Amino acid sequence: MCLATVYVDKNGAKEEVMRDVGWIKPEGGSLRLIGFMGESRLVQATIKDINLMSSTVILEEGTSNSE
Repeated sequence: MCLATVYVDKNGAKEEVMRDVGWIKPEGGSLRLIGFMGESRLVQATIKDINLMSSTVILEEGTSNSE
């Protein structure tokens, strides 16, 4: 199974936002992260890097909200 771990880049330091992300959907100016079990998180950020070999997604710094 290829699920991703999503990080936010904050001044050069990666901070984990969510694990086991299966979907990333744009929602207005934000990104909706949806996990394998249906949990979701709305993150006000942009995609900086996607590495499919290591199953990681790096987002540019922003504010985030859990839902």
